[in-house]
Amino acid sequence: MKIPAFGSATTLVNVIREVDVHAIRTAAETPFVIAFVSRDIPMAEHLVDLMYRGAREHDLPLRRTCAALPFNTRVDILQETDIVVIIAREGDANDNELRLMRELTKSKTQVIVCLLNDAAKANFIPPLRQHWLPASVITLHTPIDDNDASQQLIKTIRSLKQIDELSLGRHLPAFREPVARAFIEDVANANAAYSFSTGVLEVVPIANIPLNAADIFVLTKNQAILAYKIAVVMGLETDFKEIMPKLAAVVGGGFLFRQAARSLVGLLPGLGILPKVAIAFAGTYATGEAITRWCINGEKMNTDALKAAYEIALARGKAVAQSLLNKRKSFGHADPALIKTSK
Repeated sequence: MKIPAFGSATTLVNVIREVDVHAIRTAAETPFVIAFVSRDIPMAEHLVDLMYRGAREHDLPLRRTCAALPFNTRVDILQETDIVVIIAREGDANDNELRLMRELTKSKTQVIVCLLNDAAKANFIPPLRQHWLPASVITLHTPIDDNDASQQLIKTIRSLKQIDELSLGRHLPAFREPVARAFIEDVANANAAYSFSTGVLEVVPIANIPLNAADIFVLTKNQAILAYKIAVVMGLETDFKEIMPKLAAVVGGGFLFRQAARSLVGLLPGLGILPKVAIAFAGTYATGEAITRWCINGEKMNTDALKAAYEIALARGKAVAQSLLNKRKSFGHADPALIKTSK
């Protein structure tokens, strides 16, 4: 059976036609508003500024989606936003801040309370955190550590799941790399799980050839979608006909796609699926890594660097494959043919 030469720009564009990229583009371009509300406007403005710092600082989004607002902003205006970050100082009474938080949460507005903790103050006794429930609460020590503040805000905003990850990354540079790497993890693990599920069937000789061909198409499609999502979330153009040839060139004309395709043609029945699953994970992960590096700083990895990234990812892929096999065995499925080899 002849395996199609996945990896060319034309093939990748044809593969990605199989999915609704319009939905991806629409999600990425959907605007949102995060309001940082405080009596200390300079502090609110500083936290807003952190959201616009990222690896691609030279490529700031055209639309501002975060705003520093004074504490006396009308509640009905705040209720129209997606997330409100209330900035308060621990040790103060904060009665009005608590009242605002309760009014917003009552109207189903997502609220994050950012407590500024000046641990250097004498006789400082922090208030009970239960007072701020059900809002999400983070603590920032003053003077502010920008890296810590940024990481806590990114983690908490993402955990609310109020705003699509694609939109967060496209509009706020601070979210771009964390979101891109989360996509890589998710798709690499999904491809590994898919490869494992089809591998269970492939131990039957008659099913082996067509399923391997299907694997190559599905895994390549998922890798292409991943590459497109990373480019979109990193603020690049959203027309996939324009961007996909560039992304194909980033991975050496499809080196990783072809590498995975060749390796997935496990046409010998009974070979065992652990190597196949590890390869599915590694090819996807290394592809995502190559695309991310290029989007951040224009670095195009050479063949040796791609191979090195692939080998590192392959080690992780073997662990993922073993974990999937262990879960199957725990449910009483311990087919000898599945355990043949992981070398």
